[in-house]
Amino acid sequence: MIKGMACSIIWMTRVLISTMQLFDFDSSDNMNFLSHTDWFTKLKDNEGRFNEWLSTNDQGLLSLYEAAHMAFNGEDILDEALTFATKTLKCSILPHTINPRFQKHINFALRFPVWKCIPRLLARYYIDFYSEDPSHNQKLLMLAKLDFNMVQNIHQQELREISNWWQSLQVTTNFPYARDRVVECYFCMNAIYFEPKYRLARTILNKVFLTLSLVDDTFDNFATYEELQILTEAIQRFDGEAIEALPDTMKNIYRVIVNTYDEINVEVGKLGSSFGVEYAKAELKRICRSYLTEALWRNKGYVPTLEEYKKEAYITSSSLILSASAFLGMGTEIATREAFEWLSNEPKMIRSVAAIGRLENDITSHELERKREHVASAVECYVKENLSASRDEAVEFFWNEISRAWKDTTEEYCQTPTPLHVALTQRILNYARCSHVLYEKGDGYTDPYLLKAHIASLFIDDVPL
Repeated sequence: MIKGMACSIIWMTRVLISTMQLFDFDSSDNMNFLSHTDWFTKLKDNEGRFNEWLSTNDQGLLSLYEAAHMAFNGEDILDEALTFATKTLKCSILPHTINPRFQKHINFALRFPVWKCIPRLLARYYIDFYSEDPSHNQKLLMLAKLDFNMVQNIHQQELREISNWWQSLQVTTNFPYARDRVVECYFCMNAIYFEPKYRLARTILNKVFLTLSLVDDTFDNFATYEELQILTEAIQRFDGEAIEALPDTMKNIYRVIVNTYDEINVEVGKLGSSFGVEYAKAELKRICRSYLTEALWRNKGYVPTLEEYKKEAYITSSSLILSASAFLGMGTEIATREAFEWLSNEPKMIRSVAAIGRLENDITSHELERKREHVASAVECYVKENLSASRDEAVEFFWNEISRAWKDTTEEYCQTPTPLHVALTQRILNYARCSHVLYEKGDGYTDPYLLKAHIASLFIDDVPL
């Protein structure tokens, strides 16, 4: 965890130092990370407002905007800084900037701040951005381009392999009701870890995610509640004999589940990590129980209280099962039994990341889901519980919840000691970043056109040399 703190401190310190230099402050000022909010008072006037002259320094304002995204809970001055910087960039800088390259840069930052962006997507953007300016170090830029293309080639090979595996399941024939989203799935899992050394872990995680997607669609779009009860009971047993009790309509999905985890067990067994599969199975059992609860609510037309909803939605957000599955292929030196135990105790970081994913999904997709039979979203639950509240007020409430969850995630990642190797906490943080990109304009998994440009930039279009 010390290494993780060091990386975050270095990143924040660099942003603050660059901001101080751009605003003509003395960079020898106290830069203690834990008291960095005191420094921001230097940017305020005597009346406690951020100085208007800040809007005359485009680069400094952009650095202020980026730094403010790393706020912890209670750091109100960083909330003020983010509000001020965002408004000024949108209303004062963008309309009057004559440099189209810098306009593009601001627009990208407003959509994907560094702290909340998928690392690989950020890398591709900056390579393209710096390629437009010949004043940058061309040798270093060429090295970055070559590296990106080489890693992209590895990702393309993996995508072919996982596509072949998906096709072997005969999804269109056996599960015609299911979403065929193998590329979108790979995009999400690649966001969790893109590094070549995690190829096995990424393959395992993709298989789990695609299998979970089939299970989710089976609960949402296909089976009766009675059939789902039998399927859920079989999954709790998780043995070959359980299939005999299933109706014919449920046998194919059960075979896929059991076979997938058997395949994974063989692979991680080579690493001596078989114990992790039991933790992953436990999370699968738990998420299916929550799917069943939500199916019951949907059948009865029941809108749960917000507390009831959060209890199940926290699980069905998939953060727990995907985090446990992400650890599987990373080796016992990193993904220890203690790491899986930590995860199974539902730590604050996991709960925060779950809130980010679930609430962003609900906010962007609740209108679509109202048009079809679907369990009530957080928005519907809030409106029911607060009879005088409008949907817009509900959405505003949940954006504030997401903001708090991001602060919790940042604080847990940067400051709170955990028994986890930084390589593991990085996966959890990247899960939150994936949610930010996935749900930016809607549900990018259900509506694949929303991710088309991102997928092309990462897996189809190489970087011109």
